[in-house]
Amino acid sequence: MRHFESFLNALTQGIKHEGKRLYLSKREGGRFVEEENLTLEIDGKRLMFAKVFYGRKPYWKEWIELFHIEPSFFSSPFEDKLYELISEHFGRIFVEYYEDKQTSLELQRGVPPEETRLGKKLIEHGYKHLKNWYFPEGWMEGGYKLQGEKGL
Repeated sequence: MRHFESFLNALTQGIKHEGKRLYLSKREGGRFVEEENLTLEIDGKRLMFAKVFYGRKPYWKEWIELFHIEPSFFSSPFEDKLYELISEHFGRIFVEYYEDKQTSLELQRGVPPEETRLGKKLIEHGYKHLKNWYFPEGWMEGGYKLQGEKGL
């Protein structure tokens, strides 16, 4: 968990762009000790939620899921800046794309995940292996999302 304190500190201080600030506004415990639920805001308005799993070595690696994302996030300067911060700390990312109209449309048309708007962004930030979770497998996986893996 100590490794992730710099991630949490950076989110608490916030990511700034042109007078606006994306920041961690709420932090709650998850289902088990290695998991947390985060709320991210821009200037007092909720932007998204994040579920963070810090890993349980040697069995499970860390991951982060971004969901219930406001449409204004996609293609904004904050999108690249947040992915950059996340990529420094997490080898696996899940990004819900329901409100990313361009990525949703591209995937509906059969464009491979790696060639979508969101897929290209994840690749730019080091996530080389992508999977489209269009059909969640159970009842707790949430909505449509792209999964990015850095690999070994």
